[in-house]
Amino acid sequence: MTASAKRVLLIGLDGATFDLIEPWKAQLPNLTQLIATGGHGALASTLQPTTAPAWTTCLTGVNQGKHGLYDFVRRRSGSYHLEITNSSQIGAPTFFDIASQQGKQVVALNIPYTYPPRPVNGVMIGGPFAPTVTPELVYPVGYYETLRQLTPDYFILPDFDQRAENPLLDYHQKLLKAIAMREKLSLHLLKTEPWDLFMVVFMATDEVQHTFWHCMEAAEGTPEARHRHAIFAVYKRLDEMVGKLVAQARADGDERETVVFILSDHGAGAFRWMINLNQWLAQMGYLRFHSATQSVGGRVKTAVIKKLAHAYREYLPAQTRATIRQRLGIERFEAVKENFESSLLTSTVDWEQTQAYSLGAGGNIYINLQGREPNGIVAPDNAYDELCEAIRSHLLTLADPETGKPLVRAVHRREELYSGPFLPQAPELIIEWLDYADWGRGQYDAQAPVFERQRAFDFSTQPLTGSHRPHGILIANGSGICPGTHVEGAHLLDIAPTVLSLLGVPTPANFDGQLLRGLFEEEVAAQLDALIGHGEMALPDQSFDFSDEEQERIAEHLRALGYL
Repeated sequence: MTASAKRVLLIGLDGATFDLIEPWKAQLPNLTQLIATGGHGALASTLQPTTAPAWTTCLTGVNQGKHGLYDFVRRRSGSYHLEITNSSQIGAPTFFDIASQQGKQVVALNIPYTYPPRPVNGVMIGGPFAPTVTPELVYPVGYYETLRQLTPDYFILPDFDQRAENPLLDYHQKLLKAIAMREKLSLHLLKTEPWDLFMVVFMATDEVQHTFWHCMEAAEGTPEARHRHAIFAVYKRLDEMVGKLVAQARADGDERETVVFILSDHGAGAFRWMINLNQWLAQMGYLRFHSATQSVGGRVKTAVIKKLAHAYREYLPAQTRATIRQRLGIERFEAVKENFESSLLTSTVDWEQTQAYSLGAGGNIYINLQGREPNGIVAPDNAYDELCEAIRSHLLTLADPETGKPLVRAVHRREELYSGPFLPQAPELIIEWLDYADWGRGQYDAQAPVFERQRAFDFSTQPLTGSHRPHGILIANGSGICPGTHVEGAHLLDIAPTVLSLLGVPTPANFDGQLLRGLFEEEVAAQLDALIGHGEMALPDQSFDFSDEEQERIAEHLRALGYL
């Protein structure tokens, strides 16, 4: 075998975990076979282990300071309002870009943060969190007709419909439908499109774990017990899909070997505490809410708005909500939404009395810095460093309110984790939780407690009882990979250099990831090593902003999962 004679098939199972695959392995024959005849191991995610930075890091092979994506949202320049991030804000080329520039043919389907799709030498169908299915989802645009012919009711992520007779069953059926739809499209692309690099991501693992985790141990006779096997059913269906895709990839008559990777961007587990970090910062004196939001009148107003938002989402189907936006007109609808957001989000904060704040998912703290934030009050001098260290020390004392056990493993300064041109956009402090059953977020409701045991998120009736874990899965199978190998220390950063070297493409010198040498036979590893660090890369020219309506559609789904 030579290193340049490979094709690579990557199948992403968002949020998949060996904690479930291992006990179910006898009933997951395809994954079990790939593990037995190939290599596998835990795959370390990013801090925070969320979809946006994790998949972007996987695709680019560089840390967040070099690609610039830290969260689903970012603070809009010149204001405290938030905007949804998208692929045009990724400041580094992906392995699709690099492979395309080297003449390799690529197919990419439903990968988070590939919307809007970049021009590639092949086909790219964008994934989460694209707002809707339009020709702009697809590159080249002409492939949109094929997409619609194959899957007329194609959707990106399913809605949770509280109005359904059995909302949980309805949602689970939609997840299985999404798998079947993506499987059908993948098989068609594998058969009809020339490819050297093929990647598809299935989101159903993540979505089912967020919503059904509590059902696995539900008491007999409870309504939740009826859905005890919901997560297993998704894993079982995905195992069947993996078998079909691998068989098709290896049976299409191409004489080259196909190396297969099954991977996830993070793991999963039970959800315990939601920690509202802005409320904690307020308690510690680092953030101040406007007094109006803390008064009796302010609390009543906030409660009413939240009830209205809950009713809007619970009782109106997605299509009706879209019609309301259209009938009102985007400008008027956005004015209403802006007023709603200003009642609940960043305008609840007295920024001229605030030193630090949190935004986004996981546990990120930003300093309200002079010259960067519109009303920054912290000078970029010794006071800045002293404040960061003081907050870090206080965060390390965070404890479970019931058991008194510590919650925080470490608090990192951004310079300890990231490097590159986008370091200034990073949060100053990044919390690493001791157990990611506990999860931080930037919530701006002044009345919210610091600790919440939420079973569903604000403005959503969808249960949320599963959360992320910092290690996903990696399974590798193919010629040159040592059978039965258990690889240690693999990171999402390592996927891009490993994939490109298998394609025979020299990897850029500024990659932070490394070749996963431990997967390969010694001779093969030496061949692949010769390609590491000797390539060049160019970032495609791309600029894109979501419309207001598109931002709202995406935000609705992110709110349902607790990311906003």
